[in-house]
Amino acid sequence: MNGIVRFFLCGLAMGAADVVPGVSGGTIAFITGIYPRLLNAIEAVNLRFGKLLLHLRLREALALIPWGFLLPLLAGIGVSIFSLAKAVTYALGTWPIIIWSFFIGLIAASIALLGKELKPGEPSTWVSLLLGAACGWLISSAGAVDIGRGLPIFFASGFIAICAMILPGISGAFILVLLGQYPHVIKAVAELEYSVLTVFALGCLCGIMTFARVLNRLLKRFPNPVMAFLTGLMAGSLRSIWPWKNGSALGLPPALDADVFVALCCALFGMLVPVVLTALTRRR
Repeated sequence: MNGIVRFFLCGLAMGAADVVPGVSGGTIAFITGIYPRLLNAIEAVNLRFGKLLLHLRLREALALIPWGFLLPLLAGIGVSIFSLAKAVTYALGTWPIIIWSFFIGLIAASIALLGKELKPGEPSTWVSLLLGAACGWLISSAGAVDIGRGLPIFFASGFIAICAMILPGISGAFILVLLGQYPHVIKAVAELEYSVLTVFALGCLCGIMTFARVLNRLLKRFPNPVMAFLTGLMAGSLRSIWPWKNGSALGLPPALDADVFVALCCALFGMLVPVVLTALTRRR
């Protein structure tokens, strides 16, 4: 597949996932194999880049950024968020069990594939895995609070949400739900409230520039424990997208009927997606 088309499709998938409370765009980046490349691309926007821009040395500044990767990815994310926001929220309201079952299968298979890459003989692997799972479970079981509205609130919400969004397993949209900002941000996207969107985007920009650097350096210095932690984080966060809930408690299907059969089929289909993507990547 052409690289530009592939990165654009990855962006579409990441944008669609970021709209769903409980699913992370970082998870999609993990599944599609572009996660390390994404962190490196973000880290390329550094002080040297800023100094070159200030001195109007545009060609040298722009040469530092992997535009062939970043532009189609960002285009896909933008197109997806602004075109699929209403469709995804409609699907979640109309067929919630089907959508959540698909994502359960998708993330469960991804966890299994990532787990195969870890080094089980190292004690730090299991400690990091359990710690990540505990963090994912605690965050996904947290209750929502309302921190109010206002431009400073939108900036802070964007900063926090983008840090969660880049982590596999922790949904930026879910963090917005916990902060009581999800309806306001979705409304701003749907109705194009430019002042809110601009401040929110600035918060996201500051957050991703800061957090991506920290995460990328941790991955390079402690690859196995960090990967184990991220895998555990994905496993623990499955709680937030479990299809059958009784309030905040997890439950079982009310009856083994046709709806449960359809949900199982969707979960199996979701499991196939990362398996096929991994096979195609290795074949390439």
